[in-house]
Amino acid sequence: MFRSKSLLSVLSLFLTLALILSACSGGSKSPKDALQSAMEKSAEIKSYGLNGSLKIQDLKLPPEVMAEEGAAGALGLLQNAELSWTGAYRADPMLVELNMKVTISGDLAMSFQLPMVMTQEKMWIKVPNIPMLGLPEEVVGKFVEFDLKKLAEEQGTEWPADFNVGNTVKLSNDIYGIVFKHVDEKTYLSKPKAKDAGIPEDKKLKDIVQLHVTKDQVEPFVTTVVKNIAPEVIDLLSKNEEYRKMLQLEQSDLDDAKKELAEVKDQDIKDGLADFNKEVKSLDTTVNIGINDKGFASYTDMTLRAEIESEGQTGSGTIKVVSEMTDINGDPKFEYAEPKGDDVISMDKLNEIMGGLFGGTDDFGGESLEGFDDGSATTDEGL
Repeated sequence: MFRSKSLLSVLSLFLTLALILSACSGGSKSPKDALQSAMEKSAEIKSYGLNGSLKIQDLKLPPEVMAEEGAAGALGLLQNAELSWTGAYRADPMLVELNMKVTISGDLAMSFQLPMVMTQEKMWIKVPNIPMLGLPEEVVGKFVEFDLKKLAEEQGTEWPADFNVGNTVKLSNDIYGIVFKHVDEKTYLSKPKAKDAGIPEDKKLKDIVQLHVTKDQVEPFVTTVVKNIAPEVIDLLSKNEEYRKMLQLEQSDLDDAKKELAEVKDQDIKDGLADFNKEVKSLDTTVNIGINDKGFASYTDMTLRAEIESEGQTGSGTIKVVSEMTDINGDPKFEYAEPKGDDVISMDKLNEIMGGLFGGTDDFGGESLEGFDDGSATTDEGL
């Protein structure tokens, strides 16, 4: 139904999503009111720094999988790996900077970084300096420049002339407003103390709203999504051309989606959830949204624990994500800013150089950026 997106769109989406934290306000309000107040407050955000991390914990795979060659080593890497990021955002003129870092501890300790910079019409990604890859010296440490408007045209799409992370925040707020309108506050939301929520005291949060969903609560939530939330989100997109352009959606896509939703019967939902309950043995998701003394949601963490059984094989694990905004509406600190001059290499030049290494320019893109995805982390040494 929805057209496929290139790596360009994926990276752009990751940049914007990594920067979005909508939220809440005052301590005397109910959890739902606090969240809705925060969404309104977030419209005032014009700049901020950010940092965050993602880590997989307690990962257990089926014996059949562990018996495969290299599985134990791969599991060890995942258990010892952590993805983290730092960056900054400024609305006017728009500038986004995100430096993703992969850290692996243990016997194979190493660290990789992937700096990315984005303006309204361009994106830059820094080429890695990883000795084992044998990358040419003339490209190592350079920022590869992508003209987002030009690449979109080559792929038969249109890059929004007014693209801005702020528009994505606005869309997120509108969607969250629909979600919170239909979510049962007593079932899913609460306001714990920082200590009880496991949030460090140095975050200095005035208020915390917690969203908690277990396996038993999935069925009523899914039903609410299908019957209430999804149709209203589709109506929101149908009435807002700016949102449709940003998501590269046609009205016909939304019409088809709404028609399909209308055809979903209660039994269809029950059948789908029966499969879910059969394979998901346990599920526990907790999201903490921390509000600072100015009413901004400056801190978010999510912990997802699950145990899954499929075709007689059982696995389990925990995913922990933490994200924080700092110096909201202050003067954001950009490590790279907008790359210029000798620090930049064009995509055409990269294709020319790397084509000789990989056997042809087809391996590195042209119309698609997928070829660049196969080794685009950057080590500390390269920075």
